[in-house]
Amino acid sequence: MKKLLTLIVLSIFLSARGKPIEHEYLLDIDKIDWPTFMARHDFYWEDNIQADSIKPSSSKPGYYSGALMGNGWIGTNLYKLKDNTYRLNIGRSDITETRKPYGLYNSARLPIGYFTITTVGKVKKERMHLSLYNAITDGSFETEEGVLSFETYVHSQKNIVIFETAATEKEKDFVWGFTPLEAISPRYIFRQGQPADYLNHQGHSNPAPTSFTKEDIHYLCQPLASDTTFTCINKVYVVAWKEMRKENRRLIIATLQQENTQEDAVQKAEKAIYAAFDTPIRELTGTHTTWWNNFYRQAAFLSFPDPRFESFYWRQYYKFASTARPDAPIVDLQGVWPTWDTPWPAIWMNLNIQLTYSWQVKANLGQLSQPLWDAMYEHRDNLVRNVTDIPSQSTWTDAACLPRTATYDFHASLNPKTAETNQYEVGNMSWTLFYYWQQCVAYGDEEQLTQKLFPLLKKAINLFFHIRTKKNGVYGLPSTASPEYIINGSIGSNANYDLANLRWGLQTLLDIDTRYHLNDTMHDKWQNFLDNLTDFPYSQRTGFKISDKYEFLNTDHRHYSHLFMIYPYHLLDWENPIHRARMDKSINRWKGNQGYSRTGKAAMLASRGDGDLALAELDTFYCHFLKPNTLYAETGPVIETPLAAVSSLHEFYLQDWGEKIRVFYGMPHVWKDARFINMRAKGAFLISALRTKGKTAFIRIHSEKGNPCTLQTGMNLKKITVINEQGQVLPFQVLDEKSGTILLHTQRGENIQIKHIG
Repeated sequence: MKKLLTLIVLSIFLSARGKPIEHEYLLDIDKIDWPTFMARHDFYWEDNIQADSIKPSSSKPGYYSGALMGNGWIGTNLYKLKDNTYRLNIGRSDITETRKPYGLYNSARLPIGYFTITTVGKVKKERMHLSLYNAITDGSFETEEGVLSFETYVHSQKNIVIFETAATEKEKDFVWGFTPLEAISPRYIFRQGQPADYLNHQGHSNPAPTSFTKEDIHYLCQPLASDTTFTCINKVYVVAWKEMRKENRRLIIATLQQENTQEDAVQKAEKAIYAAFDTPIRELTGTHTTWWNNFYRQAAFLSFPDPRFESFYWRQYYKFASTARPDAPIVDLQGVWPTWDTPWPAIWMNLNIQLTYSWQVKANLGQLSQPLWDAMYEHRDNLVRNVTDIPSQSTWTDAACLPRTATYDFHASLNPKTAETNQYEVGNMSWTLFYYWQQCVAYGDEEQLTQKLFPLLKKAINLFFHIRTKKNGVYGLPSTASPEYIINGSIGSNANYDLANLRWGLQTLLDIDTRYHLNDTMHDKWQNFLDNLTDFPYSQRTGFKISDKYEFLNTDHRHYSHLFMIYPYHLLDWENPIHRARMDKSINRWKGNQGYSRTGKAAMLASRGDGDLALAELDTFYCHFLKPNTLYAETGPVIETPLAAVSSLHEFYLQDWGEKIRVFYGMPHVWKDARFINMRAKGAFLISALRTKGKTAFIRIHSEKGNPCTLQTGMNLKKITVINEQGQVLPFQVLDEKSGTILLHTQRGENIQIKHIG
């Protein structure tokens, strides 16, 4: 049989030994002309810089088309405020209301304010350009009184904003100012669920800010109070800036600091500004751009046949690195660009946080995800309290959960009574940990996998042990939730969302325990639960159901929680005819009515190898849901959907679900030529590949840990060579000749090249 045969075609391999691989230079990250390549994806504005309406709106043209900048802690967004005045929003990701207990008011992300640049004369022409490679925005405003040219950025490693100008004639006297925004939950604008004690009798939630100038530094100090008596101040944030003029040039440096007291915040702001002014501006700019230039080289590189998607893709790298860093807070729905009029001033954990962090592993940017995993482990006691705060569950100290929304410490209890309104989302924590698991297995990080992920996942699954039902020897679930499925009342038993979360969690606990010989005392209980767990509710008429009670009738339902067994968990097998028929029916019926519906469906279609339909879904997302600066909105800004589109684009290039890695399996037929370098896959492999004329021509594998590699190449196995970097022939095992699937036994640190030779 051809299956399981080991192919060693010596005549071919020996002739290839020592010869250069002509495609290899295309997969060399150091051979890329980075400045030229990245410049193709820059943002440009020419006489169309948009201004916002003063009314709350999800279609604010200025905010959603402005120049976004940031360093994971502070961020700016530059756009027009009105004629002759431009607005530089400033935000900081960890500035929230400081009251307890958690609520969308008590712990809400807060808007800060904005700087303004007002020209002396009426603007006749305006231009802006944002360089992704250098993360600098430059531009000019030509007025009736001269020309104001500028360059601005948020420093990559210092919490400072640089705004440098050169002007002609009267424009050297343009006006720089700061407008604070009230420190109040943006949700208050929408009057949704406002607590009775949130505002005092004067209608304020925090004391009014104070401002003063000291030694040419301007300060705006905002205290954040424990309650409306304002007797206890928990935090104070300070916006500070200083200006230096020399002839027609002006240099403005600003910072945003937060400390427990005003004295400490002012002192820290003063230190940051003086240190910046003591550093030559070219040196500041040099350290800033060096960080960004190196950042792109550390990540996976993907090229796309469609320039629209190529620019979109690289803009997401830039945007996420602007709002996420290894030492920065978790990315919430607004990132470092808060707005004053959003109902989403928190972290949502029934879709948003998961999609936000769904793509970094394949992009080889796992370090940008680490703050989420560190925060979950650091606040693991709060995850338990989310269960035990409910009096009837006070003894369930072995369980944990993530609620629908929370702030950065994750403390917000999940009451089972919310099942009556389809909000008892017991599976949110399991779903989130899925992406932690992906990171651990793709980086080969056994320590995090066994010492941090494993105990967190145990607690998440233990909650299911407490609430499960049993009938005729079969385990099931009571009424929990199917996110965003609109019903009057409870969802009923066995929501597919939570069955998928549970099944994946049980399988993963068993796999980790077995593979790493942990000998956990729960092993047999996990196996029993899994072996006797009810099947996913399914209807021959409508496909996978929402739950036992509800068939999937509303095909425009935007959340794909009822299809998690297909994606992201891949619990069903496309090669199983019964599974495939059920998955086909369910995917084809689901339409979805939001941007993230399109990205989710695209990923599912790519997983069945249907790249053309997947591309059509992403094209709809791109054309109908994406904002000009690649933000996304549903009433207010929600950051996750463009990032989820990155994850879907990855599915075209590399898939690693199940027991094998698939190269270009989900690629649209119309994308004939493409390449990727150093995409990360399960098993601690860095994969690079080249596609020409619709065929895979070359694959390179770097094995970091020396694990076995099952690879679906899509190549004709009779026309390939497999060698290491020394040109030595390597054996491989044929698992499936039709799909070009092989098994390679790799060595730690080894580079393997697979080339098509005919």
